[in-house]
Amino acid sequence: GNGGGLDSAEIKEIWDQFTQAEFLDDLDIATAATSDLPRTAGQRRWDALLKIFRTAAGAPADGKTPEPVLNLIMDVQTFEDVLTRDWNLLPQTEDRLFGQVPMEHRRSETSTGTLVDPQHALRSAIGGWVRRVVIDGAGNVIDYGRRRRLFTGAARDAVMLHSPRCTWIGCATSSNVCNADHTIDWQHGGTTTTTNGGPLCPRHDRTKNRGY
Repeated sequence: GNGGGLDSAEIKEIWDQFTQAEFLDDLDIATAATSDLPRTAGQRRWDALLKIFRTAAGAPADGKTPEPVLNLIMDVQTFEDVLTRDWNLLPQTEDRLFGQVPMEHRRSETSTGTLVDPQHALRSAIGGWVRRVVIDGAGNVIDYGRRRRLFTGAARDAVMLHSPRCTWIGCATSSNVCNADHTIDWQHGGTTTTTNGGPLCPRHDRTKNRGY
């Protein structure tokens, strides 16, 4: 063909990701039903190829992929506490370490009221956008800032380069669809450094967080 090696590698990587997603779907079904996988490897590859074309056909004409939106609301004191105490990304000043905002006035939740662990909210913010919103005592928005990225990608990239695959034993999910995960979780004394992290696929990230 006319494509170069890089094009071939990109096509293979896309196909591998879609095929892996089909495998994980089958694995979840088989695990729930304690039975064999419902499709053969060949059937999964065919379904993955079909999904690639359907996904491409459903993409917007301008080539921009729409991003999923999940609004997380966190007060600035909680936000800075996590950055300071657990992520070591802000100077550990007395004001930040011993903030005066009482816990009953703290917020870390979705816009629909679902409570979210501040650590998980910050993890989502790494790959998402942050917007500063100032609210007065009556709950009125008085300043609505522009959205921006929370962090540059250098620290996350360094963690993800530790392994080309999910670090869960036996998992072959490519690292480019994985989360940057703490090897030793922050609640167990783990720090947010490049030496205490690695790629973990979303499925095994959820499994680990459930304590398995």
